[in-house]
Amino acid sequence: MAEPIISIRNVSKYFGDFTALEDITIDIRPGEIFALLGPSGCGKSTLLRCIAGFETPSTGDILIDGKDMTEVPPNKRPVNMVFQSYAVFPHMSVEQNVAYGLKMDGMSKSEIAPKVAEALEQVKLGQFAKRMPDQLSGGQRQRVALARALVKRPRVLLLDEPLSALDAKLRDAMRLELVKLQQEVGVSFVMVTHDQSEALAMADRIAVMKDGRLRQLADPVTLYERPADAFVADFIGRVNLFDVTGRAPFTAKSLGALELPPGAEVPPVGDLVLAIRPEYIHLHPDTSGPIPAKLGDVGFQGDISVVEVTLSDGRAILVQVEHDETPALLALPLGAPVSISLDLTRASVLPVSDA
Repeated sequence: MAEPIISIRNVSKYFGDFTALEDITIDIRPGEIFALLGPSGCGKSTLLRCIAGFETPSTGDILIDGKDMTEVPPNKRPVNMVFQSYAVFPHMSVEQNVAYGLKMDGMSKSEIAPKVAEALEQVKLGQFAKRMPDQLSGGQRQRVALARALVKRPRVLLLDEPLSALDAKLRDAMRLELVKLQQEVGVSFVMVTHDQSEALAMADRIAVMKDGRLRQLADPVTLYERPADAFVADFIGRVNLFDVTGRAPFTAKSLGALELPPGAEVPPVGDLVLAIRPEYIHLHPDTSGPIPAKLGDVGFQGDISVVEVTLSDGRAILVQVEHDETPALLALPLGAPVSISLDLTRASVLPVSDA
C-alpha cells in the first residue's frame, strides 16, 4: 500500500479550556476523496485548518508527503484550500482570478497563460475566461475557485463545506463534477461537511467526528451497515434506535424479547441499543405481522415512501416502503391498525458510547 499523503498523528487542539480536537490519528491515502463529517462544533473545520497551516496543533504532528509540517507556513505547504464562500475576487476576470496565485509566486506571464488555460479546461470553464464573477452562476464561481486552487498543482486539495452555498439541484450536479474532476487530476481531496448524504455520495472514506473526537473511520458502506456506536448509526442516514436490556436473549424497549441470528455481535459490557434502518423493517397493511402498530404519516418521496408508525407503547418509528406499496397505505385512514416485522439479520446491537 502506498505511503499516506497526509499523516495526522495524535493531534489535539486547545483554545484555552476548550478542547477542539482530542488525540486524532488519521492517515489519508494518495488520490482518495476523504471526508471529515460531523455536526457543527465537532472539530472537523479545525482539523482542516491544522492541515492547511492556519491553525497549529497544541500537541501531535501533521506530515504531508512524509514531511513534518510543524514549522511550514500555509503558503509553503503542498496543499491548497477552497473555502465555503469561494472567495472569488469580484473585480477580476475568471482568468485573472485563476492566475492570481501564480502571479504572487513571481511566475512570468508566458508561464502563467498555459497553466491558467489548462486549469480552466479541467473545470470546463475555458470559454468563460474573460467573464467577470457576477456574470457566472454559483456553480461556475465554485469551479473558478477550484481552478485557482488546482493551477498551483497541490498534492492535496482542501475543501471546506464546498457545496453548502448551492441550491439542492446544483449541489447534486456539483457532487458528480467534483468526483469526476478528482478522478481526472488525481489530487487527493480532503473535504469538510456536515451533510452525511454528501459524504456518502462522494467520499472513498469518511471520518465521523463528535466533540473533537474521532468516532469511526471507514468507507461509506461500512459506516452505514456496521456503525461503531449509536451516535454514528444515528448520524449516518435514518435509523431506529431501541434501548436494550439483558443479553442473549435480550429485550428491546417497545419491541419486547428478540433473538438475534447466530453469530451476531453483541458488546459484552455497557449500555446498548438495537439499531435498525427503516428499509429493514417490513410494514404489513394489516395485522398479520408479529409486532402490532398504528399507521401514521406517509411521506411520499417518489421511488420510496417513509412511513411513521406508532408501536403499542406510543413509540413512533420510521419504516421505508417501495413505490408500489404506497397506494395501499395511502388508502388507509390515519391510525389504522397495521403491523411490522424486522429483518434482524440487518440489525445491530451497539454501545451507546456517549462518553
